[in-house]
Amino acid sequence: MSLSETGRLVLGRQLQQPDQRSCGAAVAVMAEALRNDGYARRLLAGGDEEFDREVFAMHRRLTGPVDATGSLQAPWLRIVGTPPWALARQLARRSDGRRVVPARFRPGSAWAAMTASLARGELVPAYVGNRRLPRHVVLAVEQLEDAVRMYEPGSGRLVRATREEWTEGRLLLGGWREPWFVVSARR
Repeated sequence: MSLSETGRLVLGRQLQQPDQRSCGAAVAVMAEALRNDGYARRLLAGGDEEFDREVFAMHRRLTGPVDATGSLQAPWLRIVGTPPWALARQLARRSDGRRVVPARFRPGSAWAAMTASLARGELVPAYVGNRRLPRHVVLAVEQLEDAVRMYEPGSGRLVRATREEWTEGRLLLGGWREPWFVVSARR
């Protein structure tokens, strides 16, 4: 995705998730800001308070009984974060659909799906965690020559992850090392 000037400004603000459970919602808000200049300008004008309000509202939508399309979705406890299918549906509103690609036991396949989506201009949420569970969501925003640049909502910063770090489970994304899955575009 070619980031607009407004998108770069939003990423440069280092907007952080407002609590321990809202990383997926922060990723959805950031994805919307990177694709919608009007929304991005509103976030910039409102600062951290506006970002926090939007993240909490998004988290309620993503964990509520109805998804972004108005369809019923499986119940989910807000306290455990953001379900990947709800995040996929939220982002699919602006694309040809999304799919959840497992990475835990086939990290190379998930890396390939993520970089292919990035090459087509799509943003890609990625779930990372420890060996037992996915615990955190980040947003791949740009493919580099030898890595992927990701928005890490815990710090609000852009971080770089290489293919080797991804496939070997040596990531440093919000303190989590293991890739679990990516929510990539269908194509």
